[in-house]
Amino acid sequence: MVYYPYPHITVLLYTAIDGFIVMIRDLLSMTRPLNSFMTGLGVLFAVFVYTNYSLPPIHVLVIGFLTGFLGSASSMLINDYIDRFVDAVNKPWKPIPGGRVNPRVVLWSSLLVMVSAIIINIPLGFTAVEVAGVYVVVGYAYSFLRKYWWSHFIVSFSTTGPIVYGYVVAGAPASLLGLMACFSLTIFFINTGREILKAIMDIEGDKKYGYVTIPIRYGVEKAKLLMIIVGLIGSVLGIATGLAGYAGAYYLALITAAAIVYMYALINAYRYTSRIEVLEKSRKQTIRAMLLGLIAFLLSRF
Repeated sequence: MVYYPYPHITVLLYTAIDGFIVMIRDLLSMTRPLNSFMTGLGVLFAVFVYTNYSLPPIHVLVIGFLTGFLGSASSMLINDYIDRFVDAVNKPWKPIPGGRVNPRVVLWSSLLVMVSAIIINIPLGFTAVEVAGVYVVVGYAYSFLRKYWWSHFIVSFSTTGPIVYGYVVAGAPASLLGLMACFSLTIFFINTGREILKAIMDIEGDKKYGYVTIPIRYGVEKAKLLMIIVGLIGSVLGIATGLAGYAGAYYLALITAAAIVYMYALINAYRYTSRIEVLEKSRKQTIRAMLLGLIAFLLSRF
């Protein structure tokens, strides 16, 4: 039998290692890995479209994916840090209110991840660093601005990141500037409509914690009308992108289907605002429509 002269030290060491592993696991869960993965994948989609589906240098793909993933992860981490007091009431099982992760660790981790998402672009040149920096910082700053009604537009701007950044990383081909601009605007307006829908659903909770959204600032009726207007603008822009010749037939067919599903969801939400089950169903339908729109973009050069 082996004799350990200081068994308590061994126990403390194993306890410390176990605690560290749990903390890292919880930190990773706070980055919303699936969401962050999808953002990185969106960048890759954009790069493939803008390079006419050729295979760019591997380091370009790796940096592009990591920029999307880390940029999204940093915004998720800072969001959990800012919302820690709200989560202590609504979601006490989460890592910070549950006491499994120190808030300062989350704050510094979010800053480290944010900076990393920017500096890894140095090999790709100044423009890539600049564009990545703008989008990463905007996404990060949103959590500090949720008490302002116009923060909805910050979210919508940040969702155009993979499309614009992917364009820059792919070498900014002049012939595809129209596709990039039109599809980015489409995403901006489509996401704004969805943001307003979500804000209508969350009025009570937002009021309770001091968030100022469009429905709270201007009233539900005006918010509903704006939701339909921006949704219609985004849908028309998406279809017009194909009709103008910036994208092919597959894109036009899929984006039209996506627009129909999306507007159907918003119209139902407009008509049945008082029925939370209808609003939740409409929210899920907008997600499906946006996913279909992303597939349309991926096939836009065919």
